[in-house]
Amino acid sequence: MKRRIILQLLVLFVALTAAAQGGNKMRDEYEKFKNKSLRSDYDSFKLRALREYEQFRKEALAEYAEFVRKAWKEYGAEPPREMPQVKEVEPMIVPHADDATNSWFTKLFGLDKKKKKNKEAKADKPKEKAKSQTTSQPVPPPLKDRELTYDQVLTPEPVMPQPAPEKDILDHPEEANPYYEFTVFGTTCRVRMGDNCRFQLKSLTEDNIADVIKYEFQKSQYDNMLHDCLEERKNHDFSDWAYYQMLLALVNQFYGPYSSEGMLVMGFLYTQSGYKARLAKDGNDLFLLVASRHFIYNTSFYYIDSEWYYLLDGRKSDKLAICAASFPKETSLSLQISAVQKLTDNPTVERTITSVKNEDFSFTLTSNKNYIDFFNTYPTSTIGDNFMTKWLIYAETPMEHGVIDQLYPPMRQKLQGLSKEEAVQQLLWWVQTGLEYGFDDQIWGGDRPFFGEESLFYPYCDCEDRAVLLSHLVRDLVGLDVILVYYPGHLAMAVNFPGDVEGDYITFEGRKYTVCDPTYIGARVGETMPIVKDEKVTVVKLRRS
Repeated sequence: MKRRIILQLLVLFVALTAAAQGGNKMRDEYEKFKNKSLRSDYDSFKLRALREYEQFRKEALAEYAEFVRKAWKEYGAEPPREMPQVKEVEPMIVPHADDATNSWFTKLFGLDKKKKKNKEAKADKPKEKAKSQTTSQPVPPPLKDRELTYDQVLTPEPVMPQPAPEKDILDHPEEANPYYEFTVFGTTCRVRMGDNCRFQLKSLTEDNIADVIKYEFQKSQYDNMLHDCLEERKNHDFSDWAYYQMLLALVNQFYGPYSSEGMLVMGFLYTQSGYKARLAKDGNDLFLLVASRHFIYNTSFYYIDSEWYYLLDGRKSDKLAICAASFPKETSLSLQISAVQKLTDNPTVERTITSVKNEDFSFTLTSNKNYIDFFNTYPTSTIGDNFMTKWLIYAETPMEHGVIDQLYPPMRQKLQGLSKEEAVQQLLWWVQTGLEYGFDDQIWGGDRPFFGEESLFYPYCDCEDRAVLLSHLVRDLVGLDVILVYYPGHLAMAVNFPGDVEGDYITFEGRKYTVCDPTYIGARVGETMPIVKDEKVTVVKLRRS
């Protein structure tokens, strides 16, 4: 009986095992079928999307090319407009300055030599009987609240998203081109480009240019080139201006400096990235004119369809035949720099900046030469042709990470334990007496605003540069909101303190901003230069910390 039961159980176990194995096999076969079906559906979808994309690109380029064949018109260049020159207010020293500050200021402006000359001129005069005197440091007068008035407010532009292609640019991994490496501002970028990206313009006739656009740029290698350029823009957080410079460096290094083939490829890459530009030519060369949201000074421009177009590659031409062909959703270049751009570090020699008012407030740092080179290409520009709006761009550009990593930690350590007012005072004195003053027209031959990093690199800076740098330090290190304050011929700053701080102030948007002037040497928080203290001011609003 037991044997029969055991045999029955054994038979049942074998049957169940076989059934389970059969079930597993069926499931495996089903999974294979399902995956194969999904892969097939995905491959079919991908192929269909690729064909639709290629058809879209083909039609868009063909339509653009046909417009290029006939949409040319001759324009004369508008002469470059110079930035308005405003007589700068000279730096002043407070009457209550201590001996160290007086000595520094006297030496900086050569006043010691003038005093020596005056002393020598008086040497032959009869000497008066010396009076006994006791020397003592001047006592600063107490500060009293005094409200300044303003008659204009300038506000920052909203941070705009960067232009983008009308449709995402598809990658073609099967394309066998190697990566071409090139450099821009000392930083290596990589884009797939090979000999199949080289071509020759037989002449600069409209038909030859249109044929290259219609037939050459449809090839998949140009999609890969464009795809990689946009990836480099994203990977390096390049601003519009840096991206333009990157494309210019790419075509000049691959096709040769300012070759017509290179300029045509640049026009393709730039416009297909979503930017607004126009092809232009003279008898010998091809150019790319770039539309800008900001007015650019010291550069000739062409006024087309109520918009400024600039020749930004350094070349000049007084008269050009310009093509009016455009792409949908094209966007003008912005000169905003809303993110820290990732450039390869190239440190300069060390520089130590010490406050004369507090020798313990001293910091040593290097600058990134690649960043300085980038800033050297940056055009002086404004919003709507109002020269005072230039400071919005400079003061709203974030400080470079290398400077922040070197300067901010030791500064925070020195400021630890101080009140907000005391912390701002130390930063104010550091900028006042750690940096030497120089006039733009004497050094640069005209107006030359600095980004914050430039004031830490160059040996001289003026009032606007100091105010921009100080605005960064106060916002970043003390966490207080600031505004820039423009008097005729002079730029200072004002800070919104959490408590009541006495001195000259501006009431703006219901809040009190106390003046901090980095060019009034030795001044305390709340002190204004006497020469401008009765002037109405312009408030330049900055984004809050």
